[in-house]
Amino acid sequence: MYLAGIDVGTTNTKAIIVDVEAGKVCAIGSCRTITQHPTMEWSEFAAQELWQAVVDSLQQALKQCTKPERICGVSVSSMGEAGFPLDAHGNILHNAIAWYDPRTASQATWWQETLGHKAIYDITGHAIHSMFGINKLLWLRQHRPDIFKHISHWLSIEDFVLWKLSGQMATDYSLASRTMVFDQQKLTWSTSLLAHAEIPIDWLPQAYPSGTPIGTVSKSASAETGLPRHTLVVTGGHDHLCGALAAGITKPDQILDSTGTACSVMVLSKHFQPSDNLRSSGSQSYAYVLPQTYVILGGLNFAGGAFAWLVSLLYGQDGHEEAYTQALQDAACAPRGARGTTILPYFLGTGTPHRHDTALAAILGLSPSHGRGELMRALLESLGFWLRDNLEILLSYCSSASQPEIVAIGGTTRAALLMQIKAEITGCRIRVPQISEAAATGAALLAGLGKGIFHSSEEAAASIQHTEVSYEPGEEAIAIYREIYQQVYIPARDALLAQYPHSNL
Repeated sequence: MYLAGIDVGTTNTKAIIVDVEAGKVCAIGSCRTITQHPTMEWSEFAAQELWQAVVDSLQQALKQCTKPERICGVSVSSMGEAGFPLDAHGNILHNAIAWYDPRTASQATWWQETLGHKAIYDITGHAIHSMFGINKLLWLRQHRPDIFKHISHWLSIEDFVLWKLSGQMATDYSLASRTMVFDQQKLTWSTSLLAHAEIPIDWLPQAYPSGTPIGTVSKSASAETGLPRHTLVVTGGHDHLCGALAAGITKPDQILDSTGTACSVMVLSKHFQPSDNLRSSGSQSYAYVLPQTYVILGGLNFAGGAFAWLVSLLYGQDGHEEAYTQALQDAACAPRGARGTTILPYFLGTGTPHRHDTALAAILGLSPSHGRGELMRALLESLGFWLRDNLEILLSYCSSASQPEIVAIGGTTRAALLMQIKAEITGCRIRVPQISEAAATGAALLAGLGKGIFHSSEEAAASIQHTEVSYEPGEEAIAIYREIYQQVYIPARDALLAQYPHSNL
């Protein structure tokens, strides 16, 4: 018996096949997620290109699968916020505006001026931000009225793939949350926020818990993808959250660090917690991919992406493994503290827990005596300091008083030096499950829950056999980084952010 999982990410689209009896991922397909740039600053995804990446990834994976006819369920993980407008006949009207595209800033300002952050946060668990899906719709109304007048449906990326597979329009609670108009208490669309925005509620698909069957693979989708016809199609979830499930994050107080292009750090809770403290930090509280469970989440928009950017800048060979290997070797040769070089990693704003959306990164303490190794190490350390900054908020919502353990997933976990640095800066043991494509695997597990193969989330997460690597912080390293964090990083952070307006959450 097999399960399929699809992950549509910002950089890559992947498909995996899980052999349930063997408890392992037995096939992987991957394609680049093509991004279009209508202007220097704008970024979009074309529907046909996105769907073709899904098709190609599935076909790659299915070629490696010995008995593809035994696939019985499929689900989808995806990036959040982006989505496609459709007309009444199912025609795509506009490309999906990328989650990080800055063009919707004025729409976010409109929400601030007319309702304010607290009113939005108390309903949605999200502070106002330009990236959320509702602002893409409002931008289309203002700038493309010729398109807006024909809209009948809005599908986030996961919803779009589910629709292409099954012909059914549906979403899950976690992806619905990324529109900024989903009520976390009622777990349904917010009629008050949609009325305020003058957006019809019937434009949005029915929202279900993650792991809910919504239909089966259609004849046309089967012909395109190779998936068996009548394979059960199941709601999935937000990519970081699907990855968390695959990593075994199923209980309150568990902490996950998920770092790819962007970074998310999260802790689970049994309750929706729209506190003033979380709101002011920019952290989010919204539905997880398991029933009666919420995630409290902080994020940095450019984390692994910053590492890749600096490697490309200093070493060339964009994307080549040799460049990354050399960069990490050079960073390992530099001492802790990078000989006084400090980076504040705010390349696309600060993220949490200090929301200054217009802030930019800074490099401090650089002299002609420093080399590539110090710069690379300073960047890796900056990601560790950012993580520690967020933990000070998130840990206050944990009921356990014991020293926390951090579970880490994402592409940057392949960099052992970064994992060790994060352990030493946070003072926490970091455990890295060796799971192939965690987000897609989490989607496959949700398909298994929807099919009834697994009877609990714990059983689903435990079904994937994997090894683990752990990183333990030494007391000497903890002390060194504690001093740097308190004496250098925090004062530098505060001095830099004083130059930028706070987002007034």
